[in-house]
Amino acid sequence: IQSRVFRDTYYDLNNKLSSKGLWVRKRLLYTPHEQVDNSTIGIWEAKKSMPGSSFVRSTYDETQDPVRILRMIRNCIPECPGPGEAFGLKETCRFETHRRSFLVDGKFTVVLDETDFGHSSGEVELVAEDATQAHADIDVFLARYPWLFDCSKPKGKLTAYFQKYPQPSRAASQ
Repeated sequence: IQSRVFRDTYYDLNNKLSSKGLWVRKRLLYTPHEQVDNSTIGIWEAKKSMPGSSFVRSTYDETQDPVRILRMIRNCIPECPGPGEAFGLKETCRFETHRRSFLVDGKFTVVLDETDFGHSSGEVELVAEDATQAHADIDVFLARYPWLFDCSKPKGKLTAYFQKYPQPSRAASQ
């Protein structure tokens, strides 16, 4: 069992990234109750939703490489500056997550997250080159352990956050 606490700060500019399935965040791993300045430390990360992804079955192109992140952002916002200026993006939300991870059957990582705004979520991760085979393997895993997750109405952390704390610009665009 691995346990971590992190603060994610998500960035966007008038929903130009999220509307195209791109999420950019700065992740800060830390000890609970530690006073930290989220603006100057942390690791930039980007996740781009791949074709065919959904809440139940998602595949992402993920990176922590600032050059790749800049390239991904510039596909949506050509004029954005580099990471030193937060890529020219605005903070859209910030929350803390307590994550517990378990290795199951030697290859599946089960992740259970609890946020500081009251949302819990979980996922089964399998790092693989062949997404189709990985999804098939995860389907077999979920059939073997049906009690682990309720897959009927999944809700990701960002969806739950914006349902609880709507933003005027986001509400108008949905």
